[in-house]
Amino acid sequence: MTKLKELAIRELNNFNSIEMAKLYDLMQVIKVKNPIVPPKINISYLKVREALHGSTGSFSEDILHEREEII
Repeated sequence: MTKLKELAIRELNNFNSIEMAKLYDLMQVIKVKNPIVPPKINISYLKVREALHGSTGSFSEDILHEREEII
């Protein structure tokens, strides 16, 4: 038995019934294997990146300049 397992068993022997019930519930939660769902890739984001791939300069400055012309 590993040292960690021995220490855990020693602690378990000192648990009262309420602590044991809480531990059992926690163990059940840990045992449930939730599949990790990868984040969805936003297609619009990829299209914008592709469209701006070859651009040079600052997109933010271009927007500010356009706004100044409107005012």
